Amino acid sequence: MSSRPTIKDVAEQAGVSIATVSRALNDKGDVSVQTRERVRDVARSVGYSADPAARSLVTQKTRLVAVVVGDNAGHRDLSLVFFGKVLAAISRRLAQSDYDPLLLQPGDVGPEHRFDTAILIGVDDDDPLIAELASQSVPLVGVDVMCTGARAAYVGSDHADGVRLALAHLHALGHRRIAHLAGAANTIAGSTRLQAFSREVAVLGLDSAPELLRYGDFSSASGYREACALLALGARPTAIVAASDLMALAAMQAIRDAGLQPGPDVAVVGFDDLEAAALAHPPLTTIRQDRQELGTLAATRAIELIEDPGVVPRTTVLPVELVVRGSST
Repeated sequence: MSSRPTIKDVAEQAGVSIATVSRALNDKGDVSVQTRERVRDVARSVGYSADPAARSLVTQKTRLVAVVVGDNAGHRDLSLVFFGKVLAAISRRLAQSDYDPLLLQPGDVGPEHRFDTAILIGVDDDDPLIAELASQSVPLVGVDVMCTGARAAYVGSDHADGVRLALAHLHALGHRRIAHLAGAANTIAGSTRLQAFSREVAVLGLDSAPELLRYGDFSSASGYREACALLALGARPTAIVAASDLMALAAMQAIRDAGLQPGPDVAVVGFDDLEAAALAHPPLTTIRQDRQELGTLAATRAIELIEDPGVVPRTTVLPVELVVRGSST
């Protein structure tokens, strides 16, 4: 075999014709699923890959999926902290079906980039990019981003149930004056968690004083600032539910700086279950999102939209889990 495997090499090892290999690798519909997978397995094992430019001319597909990572309400570093595991899962799932991710920022998306579909992550709900891509009939998958257009799928976590779990946990511990550090209002996660907090406060009969709602943007800086404001109240809250782990960890620092103890003096619950949550002192009680499954599902939905133009885009909401640790004793 030559140093550069050819389509003939793949055909011989797979026991099919060169034409069948071409149809299988180019996603033509007249090849059985079993044959398609066998051809792809052989192509991978021998290291064969068709020239992407030549293949795209034939199939009109680039086999590229744009993964557009926004700045998460002005904090791109915060986006990457949370979405790093999501991005890794997207990349793995795309590779399994011979697609490649094209990582972009919203401002980078332009006519010079060709791709078959786009996954939007950390993009604000009011970002004009969403409508722009929809107007171009680009199939879209939003990860906690509600995209418009006839070919737009959605994957997200059950933010409302996460807040419900957090408040039920604190209520069971005897807390009645519970504050909320809200995330960015122009995101699904921030607005949904805030709405769920207000709703559950009413359901549980908790203190609904307006000063217990503080508005941040998921960042540590906003969490610290708003927690300090809560602790300065004449009647401070006995517990805080934060819209992100970064806000919750910063709130714990604000509590310590006020001469109090996170947990015994003011309970704290976060949202996300970042790696840092379990390492905090005390370890942070939080709502765990399945970031790996978010990424895997997002990539799967993107592939579906590419390979089946008639597929009905799906909305998938993943369950979340309360992880109880020392910050809510």
